[in-house]
Amino acid sequence: MSAGKPKRYFRNFLLDKRFQLKYTLAVVVITAILAFILGWFLYKTQQEVFDAARENSQLAALDAMGDPEMEKSIQDKLEKEDSKIQAQNANLMLTLVLSLGGLVALLTLLGIVATHKIAGPAYAMRRILKLIADGKHPEVRALRKGDELVAVASELKRMADTLREREESDVTGLKEVRDKLRAVAGVPVEVTEWMDKVIVEKEQRLSND
Repeated sequence: MSAGKPKRYFRNFLLDKRFQLKYTLAVVVITAILAFILGWFLYKTQQEVFDAARENSQLAALDAMGDPEMEKSIQDKLEKEDSKIQAQNANLMLTLVLSLGGLVALLTLLGIVATHKIAGPAYAMRRILKLIADGKHPEVRALRKGDELVAVASELKRMADTLREREESDVTGLKEVRDKLRAVAGVPVEVTEWMDKVIVEKEQRLSND
C-alpha cells in the first residue's frame, strides 16, 4: 500500500497531462538547446586552449632537434601533455553532459510543479462548471494559497453562489405557497403534491455537490 503513495502523489500533480507536459517540454527543449549551444562554445574554447598548448610544446620540440636527450625529454613531455589534454576533454564532456541532464531534470520537476498551480484550479473549475451544467448547485471552495487563476475562480464562485441563493430562495417561496394552498379549501391535492416534488428536486440539486 505504501509503495503506491509516491505514484498517486505524482499523479496528483499531473491533473492535466497534456497541458502540463506540453508546457514543461517546451521550456525544457528551449533551455536544453541554449545550454547545448553554450556548452559547445565552452568546449570549443577549451579545445582551442589545449591546441595552443600542444603547438607550443611541438615548437619546443623543433627547437631541440639535434639533441637526442632533449628530443626524448620533450617527446615524453608531449605524450604526457596529450594524455592530460585527453583526460581534461573527457572530464569536460562528462561535466557538460551531467550538467545538462541535471538541468533538464530540474526544469521538468519545476515545470510540473509550476503548471500544477494552473492545472489544479482549472481542474476544480471544470468540475464545478460540469455540475452547474447538470443542474446542480455546488459550493465553490476557495483556492489554495499559491494557486493561479484566482480572479477567474473568484468570479466563478460569485456566479455559483448567486445561482445557489436563487435556488434556495425558490425553495423557500415554494414552501410558503404550498403551505398556504394547503390551508385553502378546495385546492386539489395534486397541486401541492406537484409542488412537493419540485421542492424535493430543488433541494437535491442544492445538497448534491
